[in-house]
Amino acid sequence: MNSDLLALQPALSGAELVSPDSRSSPVDPSPVDPSLADPSLVEAVPSKRLAEYLALQGSTTFFLQAVSGHPVEVEVLHQSVETHPNRGDILRRHARLYVRHARNIVLVAKSEIALSRLDPGQRRKLIERSEGIGKLLDPGNLGLLEKNDIEVSRVPAPHSLQTASDWAVSRYFSLKFNGECCGEIREILNNESLERAR
Repeated sequence: MNSDLLALQPALSGAELVSPDSRSSPVDPSPVDPSLADPSLVEAVPSKRLAEYLALQGSTTFFLQAVSGHPVEVEVLHQSVETHPNRGDILRRHARLYVRHARNIVLVAKSEIALSRLDPGQRRKLIERSEGIGKLLDPGNLGLLEKNDIEVSRVPAPHSLQTASDWAVSRYFSLKFNGECCGEIREILNNESLERAR
């Protein structure tokens, strides 16, 4: 991971996303025989679709659109741009992705994007909140994006995900655009929220 992006990590590990008692063991996407598992844990086993998401290298938005057959919308909950002497302008965004209706929340995300790594048009669209990050950087889903996982863990489901399930999967990764690191993103979802994309 690029050393200047190491400095972005603390801001992404907010209390709502990860807590000390978050049962942060790594997620194993392999199927578990329910007869061998504790019945209370069976519900927490990642579904096939969640396992596919965890293996995803490209745009999350396009993956969700392929699953649902509908456009994926972004609701930006909070956004700011901060200037750092060594790293330039950094866009920090907390958002929810949903399908068909704002109540159909599929995932929540916290992102930090180095705006200096993008062209002026991309920067403007991100700041104006007119496009999702993945859809903006790779509009044709041509494979311009690459995710490098930093941490995948099981966490308590944040209230903003609005699920009955009390657990979720947190996928924290660095994002490369055209082979160059441009930011870090933490996405949180679970089997229940992912089913909303159907």
